[in-house]
Amino acid sequence: MLFRWVATFLILWFIYHVRSVFPPFIVGGILAYLLLPLVQHLSTTAKIKPTQAVAIVYLCGAVILIISGWFFLPLISEQCVALAMHRQEIITNIIRQATETFNLQLDVDQTANQIIANIEENAGKPEEIVHIGGLLSRGLLGILVCVVSSIYFIIDNERVTNFILRFLPQDKREQALKLSSQINKMMSNYVKGQLMLIIIMSAIAWVFLHFVIHLKYALVIALISGFLEIIPVLGPIVATTIAALVGLAQFGVMAALGIIGYYTLARWFEDYVIIPKIIGHAVELHPLIVIFAVLCGEVMAGALGMLIAIPVAACFKLILESITHPAKLAKDARESS
Repeated sequence: MLFRWVATFLILWFIYHVRSVFPPFIVGGILAYLLLPLVQHLSTTAKIKPTQAVAIVYLCGAVILIISGWFFLPLISEQCVALAMHRQEIITNIIRQATETFNLQLDVDQTANQIIANIEENAGKPEEIVHIGGLLSRGLLGILVCVVSSIYFIIDNERVTNFILRFLPQDKREQALKLSSQINKMMSNYVKGQLMLIIIMSAIAWVFLHFVIHLKYALVIALISGFLEIIPVLGPIVATTIAALVGLAQFGVMAALGIIGYYTLARWFEDYVIIPKIIGHAVELHPLIVIFAVLCGEVMAGALGMLIAIPVAACFKLILESITHPAKLAKDARESS
């Protein structure tokens, strides 16, 4: 018994100290959750091996990404470059609008120059450039690990499940399989729902910013707004702030207020129409638990922790329910099958 406790402590200690290597594998697992049903359906329908189905799915995904990049990447790159080149003008306009609106006693040009100088000083240091190069290389390696790990997660899905079941007592394995089925269903629905939210909210934001407000960097800001939607609580606030500041810099206070109002209406539309009617509630957690989980995730793993905090909290909820209410787990498993 003592040996088991010592071994458990050493394993947890080791995991804690190498926690920085887990993000690509976590993202790979999320990608596997998303693609596994498609691979299984293709393998069953076409009567081909799972490895062949995986190859077909990933090749089709690569073709879709290449075609999408061919059409949209030049425009996104152009807007990103323009946004960087006009940073002085944007920051100056934001400060000027704030000064005139709130009657602040500021030297607009001097304040803007100080902000730009601080940004360029920190970004232009040799050690920062080396740091950015290191981040880029680690990012490319992370993408490779993510893709490779997702392939192995899909192919070895049953093998991994059987390996884990070996460590459980015989009488607990059926309950563990039911719990695993519920967790897989919840995670798959959650990931699909988040992807749909990114697409829907990016499209809604782009239509308003491009065709109504005529914002210069509408596509980039819309994409940022869509991706920030998947961060609970904080993400929509940051997305609204970014869009409002750019609108303030280009068109003034009324445009910024219009963007804030539109984003608020879009958020209500998402909460009361898109999620309940189209996506459905993949996880059912109290709002206070959601906030607590997001904050804990940010402290433990930064931005990635915020992204996975909700499904992890939902998994813990399912595990606790399986312990305290095993009959409810069996009923949910029957309904989902």
